[in-house]
Amino acid sequence: MSQITRENLQHILGELDNNTCAAIQATGASIKDVTEAKAIADGKSDIVGQGEQAISGPVKEVLTILRQTK
Repeated sequence: MSQITRENLQHILGELDNNTCAAIQATGASIKDVTEAKAIADGKSDIVGQGEQAISGPVKEVLTILRQTK
């Protein structure tokens, strides 16, 4: 599995600082994981207690990072 690039991350998340980019890359998250975390952070995806899915693994890690940068 190849590491997600800064360009991929910025395409999904917008402008990122170096620390946020490195932290997300360190999770080993895929593009799909980052996209899912972004949807949850933006309130565009169901989470436990609101209907659909449990959050685990890289998605949870990326979501935590996104919430810390807001």
